[in-house]
Amino acid sequence: MWSIELNSPSARTIPSSAQLRLQRLAGSLFVVVTYGLLTALFVTPLLWMIGSSLRPSPEVFQYVFPLSWRTFVPIQFTLQNFQDIFGLSEQGRTLGFQFGRALLNTAFVSTAVVGSSLVFNTLAAYFFARLDFPYKNVLLVFVLGTFFVPQEATIVPLYIVVRELGFANTYWALILPWYASPFVIFVLSQFFQEIPKELDEAAIIDGASLLGVLRYVIVPNARVGLLTVSLLEFQFIWNLFFWPLIAVGKKELQVIQVAVATQITQREIAWGRIFAGSVVASLPVILLFLALQRYFVDGVALSGLKG
Repeated sequence: MWSIELNSPSARTIPSSAQLRLQRLAGSLFVVVTYGLLTALFVTPLLWMIGSSLRPSPEVFQYVFPLSWRTFVPIQFTLQNFQDIFGLSEQGRTLGFQFGRALLNTAFVSTAVVGSSLVFNTLAAYFFARLDFPYKNVLLVFVLGTFFVPQEATIVPLYIVVRELGFANTYWALILPWYASPFVIFVLSQFFQEIPKELDEAAIIDGASLLGVLRYVIVPNARVGLLTVSLLEFQFIWNLFFWPLIAVGKKELQVIQVAVATQITQREIAWGRIFAGSVVASLPVILLFLALQRYFVDGVALSGLKG
């Protein structure tokens, strides 16, 4: 008969139930600590920004070091910074702050870009993902290659084109340059390729045109992807600073990022108003992401963004 001695090497390598519980506890503790550190890494600057927006400018850096509860909780609580940037105080009206108008401008431009981007980029993605034609991959590589061109290299010729078309200092200057995006085309094409082509063939047999296939077959089955790229595109346009600073000089057309930057002058840096403006600029995007995070996570899991 076969027998195993209790002191043999094979017996000693078998972990006991206590060791298994200890290993699971260590693994759970490691996960909790890792997620806690990552959460602190991202949440701490946000809490400091919110706390600094609710205190006078001289107090902003007064309690930064050593790190304590005073770093995040205002000692002299005030809403003066928010009243100034929205022009609700005498100082804000005197300096002509219009953050409310800048916020509406940013929302309008971001929404208009997302709307036009969905139309044109969806057509282009359908063109590359579902239709067969010679040298399609070569053309796709050329389109994606434009994504790697730095914005700084195209900003001057882009401004010349916008100026010659008469769109400088208008909403068109903030919308038209971004209606097509190679990144959005690539991501949407990944979604469209996951849809079975048998659905296209069935729709064509029933008499649908190519646009009919796109409208009634592709779009309904790619709603998660369309919502995902819409959220990414909205965030990108919302955070634009360099191009709106160059293309638009009228204060009535300023976007929120440019309005925040105007608080830095040669005479002073109004840190309190800068943090208040940063809170106002960040809050809509954060709320939008929290409302649509389920669709965003599903979109990342289903698209070519996954690892």
